[in-house]
Amino acid sequence: MTFIREVVLENFMSYEYGRIPLGPGLNIVTGPNGAGKSSILLGISVALGAQYTERGRRLRDLIRWGSKLARVSVVLDNSVRGRGRPYPRIKSDIIRVSRYLRADGSYWFEVNGVEYSRGEIQGILKAFGFNPDNMLVIMHQNMVEEFAVVSPRDKLRLLEDAVGLTHYRERIMDVRGRLEGVLKDEAEVKSMLEKAKANLDFWRGEYEKLKVRDELMKRKGDLEVELAWSKVNRKLKSVNDLKARIEGLKGKLDSLKRSYDALSSEIKVLEDSMIQVELERRRIMDMLIEYSRMIGRLEALGRVSGDFEEVSSKFSKLRVDFEDACKRFESIFRDYVGKFSSRTILGYRIEELSSEVKLRERDLKSLEGELESLLEDAKRAGPMPSTVRDLDEVNSDLIMVNARIEALGPVSTEAEKMYNSFNSTFNELSERAKILSENREAILRELNDRVEAWRKAIINIVSEINGIYRDLLSGLNASGHVRVTNLDDVEKAGLEILVGFRGSEPILLDGYSQSGGERTTAIVSFLLAAQRFIKSPFRAVDEFDIHMDPRNREAIFKCILSYFKDAEAQYLAITPSPIIVGEGKVNVIFVQNVGGKSEVKVVSK
Repeated sequence: MTFIREVVLENFMSYEYGRIPLGPGLNIVTGPNGAGKSSILLGISVALGAQYTERGRRLRDLIRWGSKLARVSVVLDNSVRGRGRPYPRIKSDIIRVSRYLRADGSYWFEVNGVEYSRGEIQGILKAFGFNPDNMLVIMHQNMVEEFAVVSPRDKLRLLEDAVGLTHYRERIMDVRGRLEGVLKDEAEVKSMLEKAKANLDFWRGEYEKLKVRDELMKRKGDLEVELAWSKVNRKLKSVNDLKARIEGLKGKLDSLKRSYDALSSEIKVLEDSMIQVELERRRIMDMLIEYSRMIGRLEALGRVSGDFEEVSSKFSKLRVDFEDACKRFESIFRDYVGKFSSRTILGYRIEELSSEVKLRERDLKSLEGELESLLEDAKRAGPMPSTVRDLDEVNSDLIMVNARIEALGPVSTEAEKMYNSFNSTFNELSERAKILSENREAILRELNDRVEAWRKAIINIVSEINGIYRDLLSGLNASGHVRVTNLDDVEKAGLEILVGFRGSEPILLDGYSQSGGERTTAIVSFLLAAQRFIKSPFRAVDEFDIHMDPRNREAIFKCILSYFKDAEAQYLAITPSPIIVGEGKVNVIFVQNVGGKSEVKVVSK
């Protein structure tokens, strides 16, 4: 373990030039107030680049009045021990770390006369194990009072840092960082997944609409083909119906013509019969006239002739024959007139039917032309379906299909491509979300393990410190304990110090509940209890006995001597009070102010 061999202060605060040799083990700086004791510890911190020196004051204010440049140097022991040097990169038994301060506020570092950056200085200190920014390691003037009001959370972190448990928290923070990264990735993926799902749902709907539209368009095409052939069938039926009607009309026309011809034949027979009857009637009429004349002559002769009777008989018979002939003529004539009228009517009907047949034949020709055109359209539309329904039924279905297509509205032809693209993206994001979820669970398990390891380490170290703290207080007529709060939450966990004096119940240490001496006693007791576990090779406390009564001052000082006089680590204790060292190796440094300059005298015993 290394130590600080010497501190050199040049134009620093009240020092014009001062060399303060330090040794391993316990070093006590004593002297009256204002002599420059605290400047030694402040100089060490300035040289080592501690953050404390950068906060409370301006560095240029540390330069001795009237000077423009100050230098503070810390000489570290780097001699070979064990397997090698504490800092093997520098092949020298000593490492002089110097810091130069200018009145304009600028500064720089040097190591063995070579300029170094602040980061390089911190690298050397880390290699040696120095921790100048932790008040449990270096407690400057007034920090004893300040530590009392430090929050439990910060007290615990100071302790972790001082005893070398920081890596537990760092490992937890590392896992938390990874967890935050995973959670952030999960949130991003979830957001992307939600957007992808929204897009996928939209394009799924569009794709479903596209498939429905494609099916409807196919159905529409099939219906249009069926409609074309249905039109052909309907037109063909019209053609066939018209042909059948024409054939019916022609058949009826032929029947009428046959009836007309039959009537004509009958009329001819009747005409011949009327001619024969008329000739017979005229012959009888001629004979009646002749017999009438003969009867007149016979009557003129006085009916005496025997021929009169014969003539009269023949005349009477001729009159009967004439009447019979007239009757037969009338009968034939009536029959003739009836048949002639019927034939005339048949003639009119034949003319009408002939005209209708011609008209229907013209219609048929037109229909056949339309059928030919529809047939060509149907062939262009597609092959004839195996089943062709009625035109009205097909047309009704086509109207319904067109209405459904219209109801779908505009549908992107890229719907399938977009759906497949977003489906692929959604599946990829889902798989990524699954992986992230698995990673999160694994990290959470790792986090729980690391938190548990941290918790156990904290419990163990605090338990040991608590035992020593209680023992120390018992020798000071006090009682108390150290405890950790909120162990279930790494961020909120804190360290609480409780103390009670003269038989009173221990209460929480703060800046108000105890007197100044009681606070100092409790804090120094806690520092002493923690010293066995602190890793830094150099520790210091300024005014460890402030506000203490003589009895406690003496008791605490004895504890310090007991704990540090033969320790390997280097300790620096500053007090304005007179001291009695007693036995043991203690490096005592006496500081006084002579003529405005601090001077150092070393007393070794």
